Amino acid sequence: METQRPTLREDLGRAREESAVHLWGAIGSAIVSIVVPILGLITAYSGYQLTDVMNRRWFGLLLAAFGLANVVSWILWLAMLADYI
Repeated sequence: METQRPTLREDLGRAREESAVHLWGAIGSAIVSIVVPILGLITAYSGYQLTDVMNRRWFGLLLAAFGLANVVSWILWLAMLADYI
């Protein structure tokens, strides 16, 4: 018998039921990390935790990568200001 893969909406609903803190933490901190890049660490952690809850690992990994990209760009910007780069 073939098992059907849940839709993205069902997968997000399951993540909201099982780990609402990580889901909303990842989404909220991803938005705020555009302005405050250090919050990208929260996005990365929460996004990675979503990979355990959701069938679609790419969703959590995408959020984690976005958060890490914000943190790395902030560190590079600080390094450029200090004339390290």
